[in-house]
Amino acid sequence: MATRSFIARFNPETDMYESIYCHWDGYPQGVGVTLRDKYDSTESVALLMELGDISSLSDTIGDTRNSSYRLRGDTNIDAKPFRWMSEMIEYYRSVSCEYGYIWEDGTWSCYTLNPQVINLYEMENANV
Repeated sequence: MATRSFIARFNPETDMYESIYCHWDGYPQGVGVTLRDKYDSTESVALLMELGDISSLSDTIGDTRNSSYRLRGDTNIDAKPFRWMSEMIEYYRSVSCEYGYIWEDGTWSCYTLNPQVINLYEMENANV
């Protein structure tokens, strides 16, 4: 069974969020730890957003590109813009996402779609 999530970044130049959907392993010990450890720069997050919606997140942008819905020929998979975080969370809650990850000010935040903040940098026992 999938643990759906979304991955987003806040762009201070546009004052908007942009986000993509990720179908598999969205729990903090999966997508969360991979984002924290492998996508830890503004440049790598920008490359991730360019892929659009993905089936799964891998350690490298090249491997993640292989799971892009774009390669399957899907449409309407580009990063989605949102003005407000609450609007973005409601959208992803409506498509059964369980977690959201937001890159802002050089760090990742993790949200359950309650929403409740989980600090990825203080996670213990994140078996990767």
